[in-house]
Amino acid sequence: MMQQIWTLLFFTSVLFTSVSCSSDRQKEMSATDNNSYPDQESWQAVLRVTKDGRTTGLIHAGHIQKFSTKKITLLKAGLKVDFFDADGNHSSVLNSRGGKIFDDRQDMTAFGNVVVVSDSGLTLFTDTLRWNNKEQKIHSDIPVVFISDEGDTLYGDSFKSDPDLVNYEIENPHGKSSKIISIE
Repeated sequence: MMQQIWTLLFFTSVLFTSVSCSSDRQKEMSATDNNSYPDQESWQAVLRVTKDGRTTGLIHAGHIQKFSTKKITLLKAGLKVDFFDADGNHSSVLNSRGGKIFDDRQDMTAFGNVVVVSDSGLTLFTDTLRWNNKEQKIHSDIPVVFISDEGDTLYGDSFKSDPDLVNYEIENPHGKSSKIISIE
């Protein structure tokens, strides 16, 4: 009889513990799940970026997730951005593993093997590159490799440029060139 009472008390305490734990888990999960799931998702999508009615970029991503409460859009499964100049002409293309758009500012970060190739033949390599929408500039605060259309290679600690790589600044530049320079 005593054994049965102890068994009953044990199972009753296990039941109350598991019910209270599961209800706590459910409350915890419902509180976090509301912010962890995207409001919108797209696969193999293209986003058009405009400024004053003209297209400045086309963003291609394998998977896009938009989080309205966090005001961010995640770009996954490969990212490609085509940039266009003020006249609407294609000026450069960016490729990376993924990225993030900060919806309130329309700034973007590309990360993972970032490569930007201008239509004039200049190429930029880095691991993280940011687009500042207000300045209409790309920049990287980490090391970059910049290769000219003639094969000259320039290394730097940071980089800032317009998206077509025409007007650029490189901090602490050093590199190699195959050009012959006449010194007189």
